[in-house]
Amino acid sequence: MASLGTSLPMWRSLAPRLAKELTCRQSLRNQCCAAKSIRRFGAISSPQSRKIRPSVLNNKSRHFFTSSLRKSVAVPGASGALEQDVAQTQAKSSSFPKTSSKSVAYWLLGSAASVFGIVIFGGLTRLTESGLSITEWRPVTGSMPPLTADDWEAEFAKYRASPEFKHLNPNMNLSEFKSIYYMEWIHRLWGRFIGMSFVLPAIYFVARKKVSAPMSLRLAGIAGLIGFQGFLGWWMVKSGLKDDLFAPGSHPRVSQYRLTAHLGAAFVCYVAMLWNGLAILRSHRLLADPMSGLKQLDALRDPRLAIFRRSVAGLALLVFTTAMSGGLVAGLDAGLIYNEFPYMGNGLAPPRAELWDAHYSRHEDRSDLWWRNILENPSLVQLDHRILAMTTFTSIMALWAYSRRSPTVKRLLPPAARKGVHGVVGFAFMQVGLGISTLLYLVPTPLASAHQAGSLFLLTWVLVLGSRIWHPSRTAKLLQLASKARQQQASASAASAMKRL
Repeated sequence: MASLGTSLPMWRSLAPRLAKELTCRQSLRNQCCAAKSIRRFGAISSPQSRKIRPSVLNNKSRHFFTSSLRKSVAVPGASGALEQDVAQTQAKSSSFPKTSSKSVAYWLLGSAASVFGIVIFGGLTRLTESGLSITEWRPVTGSMPPLTADDWEAEFAKYRASPEFKHLNPNMNLSEFKSIYYMEWIHRLWGRFIGMSFVLPAIYFVARKKVSAPMSLRLAGIAGLIGFQGFLGWWMVKSGLKDDLFAPGSHPRVSQYRLTAHLGAAFVCYVAMLWNGLAILRSHRLLADPMSGLKQLDALRDPRLAIFRRSVAGLALLVFTTAMSGGLVAGLDAGLIYNEFPYMGNGLAPPRAELWDAHYSRHEDRSDLWWRNILENPSLVQLDHRILAMTTFTSIMALWAYSRRSPTVKRLLPPAARKGVHGVVGFAFMQVGLGISTLLYLVPTPLASAHQAGSLFLLTWVLVLGSRIWHPSRTAKLLQLASKARQQQASASAASAMKRL
């Protein structure tokens, strides 16, 4: 007890020192944890803050971290606000970007070019009577052609049982069958390639957040349309494999309705790919300079350009409708009659009795006389296609004259849009020339294929013109935000410069 009593004064003298050291070590630990947490949540952004260690903290740093900890403890709900900031940061990192990547645009344009090619090749399979050579639909196993002689004989036997062989090609041999078989096989394999080359990259771009939220939905819609297009293709081929699906004794062919539906779905798919690809590239060009981009879009919002913009939209619809009427002409082989222009027989149109033939009506009261003749009578179908084609050409020339003769439109129209109008006019002349030549020369395969390609070229250039004069509202909002951010940044830099002075 005596020794303890004698040592008490010494312990009392050491106690403040130990307490002070323990307090300092504890505060250093807290400061170190605070530094790590602040660095983690981005409160310290300078590179020098990463070099801070508890062993080298000076008095100013200790005072800074201690005051920060006191404030975080003293302010009620500070931890909740911190958690909310972290949640917002995670939400931003997991959300879709505001604009899609340029790589997505280039991929969409490449996919559109592939669809363009398969549309032309599909027309060749019809012109060469190759579309009915494969009598089965095997989406997976049909990717491989026959490899042995027995396999070829089996496929040829299936074709010999079809109406096309019996009525059209009864003298065809195996070598001739192989030529038309490979045409249809390449067409189907190309369709499978388009599906795989679109779906797999689309999944990648969406998973890696390289597309905006609206664009991801559009990609899903295009992917579904590609799958539906494959079903339409087989549905079309199936119509030519049964005698009860076309008139008895007539030339074996697929249904003109199903052919037009198949062609229309391909056009819609092509338009969707092309338009979205052009829209992404245009958004990036505008966002590269937000102030200049806003000026361009403000000029396009001028009410005096509304008529021109709506005219381009109507022209795109008119070109599409004319192309679909061409599908009806192809399905009915209506181009093989009245091979002259501009007359059809003794006049500009065939006789009325020929145009409204009661033979095509299936109801006793003749209530379906008008629409069945419009869609099933080859004479009236060709006349309708001529009328639509000339209406389209006249509309294009009227739009060109409006862009040249109207002082207001000529002044407000961007230079790129004026070039687009000239391109539309050029393709319109080319398409009219190809159509008349195809008719006069009794639908030769090269001219007929070029005429089909011309319709896609004309529609493409109308869409290019539309993309140059359309006002994208979503991109306009992004431009406003970007311009405001740049103005704030410029004002902040100017204020900091003034403080330095």
